[in-house]
Amino acid sequence: MSKLSPGATFLSQKLKSTTQAIPAFHVVLGSGFKDSIVDGGLPDSFRVCGELDFKEVPGLHSSTAPGHTGKYVFVEHQKSGRAGILQVGRLHGYEGLDPREVVQTVMISRELGVKDYFLTNAAGGMDPAHRVGDVMVIADQINLTGRNPLYGPNPSKPDGTEWGPRFQDLTLLFDARIRESLRGMLEGQALRVHEGVYMGVQGPAFETPAEIRFFQRVGCHAVGMSTVWETVALKHSGARVCGISLISNLAAGMALGADGKPEELDHFAILDACKASSRAILRAILLTVESLPAH
Repeated sequence: MSKLSPGATFLSQKLKSTTQAIPAFHVVLGSGFKDSIVDGGLPDSFRVCGELDFKEVPGLHSSTAPGHTGKYVFVEHQKSGRAGILQVGRLHGYEGLDPREVVQTVMISRELGVKDYFLTNAAGGMDPAHRVGDVMVIADQINLTGRNPLYGPNPSKPDGTEWGPRFQDLTLLFDARIRESLRGMLEGQALRVHEGVYMGVQGPAFETPAEIRFFQRVGCHAVGMSTVWETVALKHSGARVCGISLISNLAAGMALGADGKPEELDHFAILDACKASSRAILRAILLTVESLPAH
């Protein structure tokens, strides 16, 4: 194995201490997903091998966002031995971090050779067909944060070789084959499934109704405060990426109360609304992993 960063070296040593193989996949569990592992989201065919807090890993920040534990959980498929990482919680730009600090949680596993990434988030639904608890498989994205993890010197590995080209093509950002397989698994979990465009914004304030109307007019279907940076960095590195939005609420101005006025958004109510669907989404992701051919 080529030279590794301190964070990737530490992660590799931790994995070896659990007698686990180098992971084949990495799942990022966003807002509302933190209890899905222990609350029925893990299929019987997978077992938990160990865990590691972000704060223990050199170069990583602790997560400060409510609902984001900030740790890695190591899992293994009991029949095939295929290993993976479930990242419980993520980092965000609104925590005061720059894009390269945020994406480091996925890039250190990429250094170890992980190829397949599933990035989940809780998002505000902007499509009139969306209901709370639905799932949107991300077909494309718009990065409206004004920032990009490829900004500055072209990202390089610790040995000095560049991860990817200076000008990365993003035409086929999300892997179509995995997306098709995942959609079938999600529907098999009795979830209402959509496909659409995800809008990534900086946060932490929720969007205004006027902003939501603007996002709808430019062709977006769900909005959130994450995912777009990790997706770009991983695509640049040659990874395969699949994005999944749990529709945790209807976006600002779309849900009306009994008095006919727009309902205000509450982050903690959103987290509570995610629980049932988050378990089903995690199960669908792991069943998709189970069905993929080994590299």
